[in-house]
Amino acid sequence: MAAKATMVVVLGLLIGASHVASAQDTPTGQPATNPKDLRELAKFEEMMDIPGVARQHKDVLYRELAMEAYKNGDKERAFKMFTRAASYADKPSQAALANMYWDGIGTSVDRPRAYAWMDLAASRGYAHFIAKREYYWSQLTEAERAQALRVGQDIYAEYDDKITLHRLQMELEFTRRNVVGSHVGFVGPGNVYGFTHTMNTGRASTGLPRPGGSGTSTSASEQDLGLPIANLNELYRPSVWKVNDYARFKDIQWQERVESKPSVDVGDLQNVAAPPAK
Repeated sequence: MAAKATMVVVLGLLIGASHVASAQDTPTGQPATNPKDLRELAKFEEMMDIPGVARQHKDVLYRELAMEAYKNGDKERAFKMFTRAASYADKPSQAALANMYWDGIGTSVDRPRAYAWMDLAASRGYAHFIAKREYYWSQLTEAERAQALRVGQDIYAEYDDKITLHRLQMELEFTRRNVVGSHVGFVGPGNVYGFTHTMNTGRASTGLPRPGGSGTSTSASEQDLGLPIANLNELYRPSVWKVNDYARFKDIQWQERVESKPSVDVGDLQNVAAPPAK
């Protein structure tokens, strides 16, 4: 997954033909990201671009599968995969569902439900989603607005961040503990190795690259692991595996790669690399 490019691709899908977001549509005055967070964002994106890492984040995995299905014309499968990604607190996927409900893509038209999903997508302050939510509200009738408020209660009861981030946290902690091998979170020195062709690790439960030695040895057994692709401390950084840090840097990524742009050109959905379906 190319993290920076994917942000723009997702936005092209989310905005849709009904309403194109521009600088005039979005709130202004957001604080600039501090240099320390920008440095960490670069590391975060570098680690998330490693084959086998992104697929362990169910929010990203299902969003990528949804985008691939959408590109291939299978809108019903795309809708299902976006719903799964939404269940892991993925705001772009929640906004995608809103757009699909609004336009009747892969599902029937349901404007009140579209508004409720966009309201949830905007709940962490994504400016484009706030603008889209307000556009939706302006188009609803009074009866549809009342229905949107009722439907929204059910959606929040199942997909609120408190629920979906907890679900994602359980997944990330399970993967991290089983790969690192420490139940208390110790990482230690060393490199992570990966096969250049499959990234297969012999760990069917995770699919992550394999921890190797200290990084100084060139023994045959370490050479068999493949090429060193990351330091253990870099790969298992909190921004990638600790759910609150991870959600925060996903927010920062969206702000830096999408929200900070003065305008957005919306084109056709582009091809993106997607992990294999499970």
